Amino acid sequence: MIQINNPADCCGCTACASICNHDAITMKPDALGFLYPEVDKGKCVDCGLCEKVCAFNDNYDTSLNLDKPLAYGARHKDMNEVETSRSGAAFIAISDYILEQGGVVYGAGYADHFRVVHKRATTKEERDEFKGSKYVQSDMTGVFRQVKKDLRDGLTKRKTAMNLYFLATELFLVCWLFVRK
Repeated sequence: MIQINNPADCCGCTACASICNHDAITMKPDALGFLYPEVDKGKCVDCGLCEKVCAFNDNYDTSLNLDKPLAYGARHKDMNEVETSRSGAAFIAISDYILEQGGVVYGAGYADHFRVVHKRATTKEERDEFKGSKYVQSDMTGVFRQVKKDLRDGLTKRKTAMNLYFLATELFLVCWLFVRK
């Protein structure tokens, strides 16, 4: 069962809570509002999936990592999009294509009182809320399970977030696929 003794050992990505089939893990805010996992020992069956999916775990599987990272540069052709977005509006260009193909995209938007949360978008109008940098931890509650559902339903996906969220999402999905077999 996952135990966070040092806040530096957790990014609050919610992968551990999302992979738990027994809903034994909930994300609770600390005094500063950062989310950390809390385990309900009455529900936990000690299956170890939460530890396996955690990118901060010493035994985290990096065998699928590239020897050398790949880097790409991109910018949207429409300067209006570049001016209203971040990172050259590359996500806007990519997500336009995915949405036009009937897919879905995920990104950081706002909930009540400017709380940053990850959301699902099926239209360009919904996606436009993801424009701009947020510079705070995003609440990812429920996002991995929604991505898993979308994968089961055969939709095209694109995830956006900080690199740690990419790692957590990919490992969560790899673990889910492995456990599913």
